[in-house]
Amino acid sequence: MINDEEVLNSGGFLDSGSSSKYLMNTSVPRSYSSPLYSSQYDVDEEDPWGSIATFDPVADIRQHLTTNNSAAAVDEDILEEGVNAASVLVGVDLPEIFDTAYIRATPVGDRVALENLEKIIHLASLTPRTTEQIISLVVPSNALYVTRNEFNTALALVACAQKNMELSLLNVYQHRNDLPLPMISNLDLLTIPKSTSSSSIINDKKPTNKVNNNAVVDDPWRTTSSTTQAAMNGKPMVQVNGSTVIEEINHHPSTTTSSSTKSADTPAVTAPISLSEPKMTTKIDTSDWFTNVDNIKVNVAPEKEGFIFKHINYIVESQHRSSLVLRRFSDFFWLWEVLLKRYPCRLIPNLPPKKIGGRDDAFLESRRQGLSLFINFIARHPVLKKDAIFITFMTEPSEFLAWRRGNPPLVDEEFVRINDNLNPDDISSCIPRDLDDRLEKLEKSLPDLLNYYQTLYDVMETLARLGQSQTSELEHYGTTLNAMGMVEKHCYIPGCHACGEVTRGYDAVAKYMRQAGSILDQEASATVSGIMNQLKRHHDTLLAFKDILERRKKFAAHQIDTLAKRIASNKAKVNQHRGVPGLEADVARLDEMIQIDQERLTFQQRRILFIRYCLASELTFVHKQQAFVSVLYQDYVHEKLQYSRRIVDNWKALEVLTCSMPELEEFE
Repeated sequence: MINDEEVLNSGGFLDSGSSSKYLMNTSVPRSYSSPLYSSQYDVDEEDPWGSIATFDPVADIRQHLTTNNSAAAVDEDILEEGVNAASVLVGVDLPEIFDTAYIRATPVGDRVALENLEKIIHLASLTPRTTEQIISLVVPSNALYVTRNEFNTALALVACAQKNMELSLLNVYQHRNDLPLPMISNLDLLTIPKSTSSSSIINDKKPTNKVNNNAVVDDPWRTTSSTTQAAMNGKPMVQVNGSTVIEEINHHPSTTTSSSTKSADTPAVTAPISLSEPKMTTKIDTSDWFTNVDNIKVNVAPEKEGFIFKHINYIVESQHRSSLVLRRFSDFFWLWEVLLKRYPCRLIPNLPPKKIGGRDDAFLESRRQGLSLFINFIARHPVLKKDAIFITFMTEPSEFLAWRRGNPPLVDEEFVRINDNLNPDDISSCIPRDLDDRLEKLEKSLPDLLNYYQTLYDVMETLARLGQSQTSELEHYGTTLNAMGMVEKHCYIPGCHACGEVTRGYDAVAKYMRQAGSILDQEASATVSGIMNQLKRHHDTLLAFKDILERRKKFAAHQIDTLAKRIASNKAKVNQHRGVPGLEADVARLDEMIQIDQERLTFQQRRILFIRYCLASELTFVHKQQAFVSVLYQDYVHEKLQYSRRIVDNWKALEVLTCSMPELEEFE
């Protein structure tokens, strides 16, 4: 921004009286220390600058430099057409807070739901009567939403109310170029999710059809889902993506399903589970997947540990748990291995490389970012975030290596640990009929998607480096200009004052160039921590799903067909031998074999069904990540807009100071 003291000391051009004197009196000699000069045109010539009465960039440097002297007057054309909330601020360059508030209101199709607007206004701490008055001025009758222009008008009225100004659209128009800033507290902390009600404002005029909540809906953004019914036969339903699965580290459940015998002669045979798709498919409950998302910070500890070989520790801090623990890279690697064994059908991203030798600062920072992405991914996953091992990793205050030695974890896969509580009918209803087709389509597109995301990441990395390079060059230019000013400070022409003014201009140019470099450096850092990290997260998510598809070939192997054929063959033998004298022992042996094979068959059928359910769940999770892609670019554009405005402000401030530098006539 402009340094007021520098501007005021540059020649007094902010004085309204002196400005009028320079503009209106052609007899006054031109002052080269002021940016405002008298007209050099004769009386009968048309002065193209004659309409400019004042030049006050300090008042609001974002406004046009050629504003009309009668800015407070209302334009007659607009008055004739009528001032309304949608047009009163059209063409006005509004401050940054208007953009921030608009984004926080979660617009849908350039429209903001009325309830979201009310939430924004509520943060301004106005009286209910004032709020109601603002709404009545802005919102059209019977409207459920406001446009962006109407939203901006509402914020302008909020600012007027906070300054005890008149609440009217006419007043907003009169002060459109000098509007006060609205004071909205905790705006950055406000989060308004996109609900189905807000999404419906796009199609508010279209007729809606009744939809069965339990039917498959192709809308990927639908956030509500039907609740699953109670388990059949009194068996509790385990929501494997919900919060009802509670397991202990040292609890070892049975690996086979229990069965009851009907009689001593007839073996207990559980009816085989049908792998065919159900008639009605319900959607997986995702209502709590992205609520109360934890933000985990991973920072390098200032001191290394170890007697002979020094190792780096990482400070892992969780906001939700209010925990702070110290972990090594080997601890992260151990957690990754354990989770991979416990959840082979779930998305588990890869860790960054260890790289024992040749570690530099750039590599350590890259590895820290990779560990941060890994642990935050686990904390955001609907199943992994509730794992007992992960919770211990985040909360155990003692040295984790000692804890690991004293508490060996249970590494049975997820299905084995929750098999006894699974309801096959419920989870099979959540598997889409075309799951195999969906998986095949994604598998074919994964190589290209991974390549594209890597390219996008590389491009952003290049842009960030260019920004850092510009910072270095601007700093170099400013330093050189200061040094040159010291040489040219004393002119070789006796009595020359103009050269001294030029060297003082050097100092101003160097200062604002350094400020421009600082802004560019901050912008580059924001690119690294913002869009680059998000692109890497989406790349790692797709890569993790590719790994699942590769692991599926190994962990989805089964002997269902072989067991079914053997059971059928043994049943045929039993039917032939039953009741034949002398073959009672063979019949008993065959009955036992049938029972064992039937239990194995049921176990494998349930496991295959659970694997398909996990694949459907993880596929849904990957699909919903597309919503975060939208947020990614919304944040990036908003971020670029912020830094662009700061850059413009910086150069405009320097423009004012360069106007006071001497011109040709002052050099003898």
